[in-house]
Amino acid sequence: MTFSTRRLSLLAVPLLLVGCSSASKSADSAARAGSTAASSMSAGQPMPAGQTMAAAAVPTATAKMVCGEDIMGKVVQVLKLTKKPATTTTWANQLYTCTYALPMGPMVLSVKQSKTSAAAKAYFTSLRSTLGPTESLVGLGEGAYRTTTGIAVVVKDNMTLKVDTTRLPAVFGPEDQKRTDLSNQIASDVLGCWTGDE
Repeated sequence: MTFSTRRLSLLAVPLLLVGCSSASKSADSAARAGSTAASSMSAGQPMPAGQTMAAAAVPTATAKMVCGEDIMGKVVQVLKLTKKPATTTTWANQLYTCTYALPMGPMVLSVKQSKTSAAAKAYFTSLRSTLGPTESLVGLGEGAYRTTTGIAVVVKDNMTLKVDTTRLPAVFGPEDQKRTDLSNQIASDVLGCWTGDE
């Protein structure tokens, strides 16, 4: 079964309600030791064909959006939380990870920064083979898929986003929210920030 375009468009509606701040879209070139000019592009700006990004000493501003105020606000909005959840972050092997300590369990957002778009697509494909059965998601990034257990993965330019809700209950909350829907929703919200869709 393929994730329908209609359902995806419904998931994207909150993007119209809470836009991503322009401040968070600005790349912080000073925070990227050893990066090329390609790595100082603004979020949502595609990498020129054939351009290579050097390994970064710190995550890019684009990667850090998964733990920024805009995505935090969307998490609070979607889950109808009364306060912001605590987060913890890690950075290793060009993988930035942000773990949200939600009342119902941890949700993990991670972004793999690859040197090229081609390398990102290769990582995106290899990751899929480790997750068990998946189905394609239509209309997200340059490719996307999800699992039936609560993982959504999207590739955009040289970034691969993974939203993992597998440690949440399958269904939770007074409105019987599904963790699979949550992973798709948050992936859509992050892509909205990356591409500037508000």
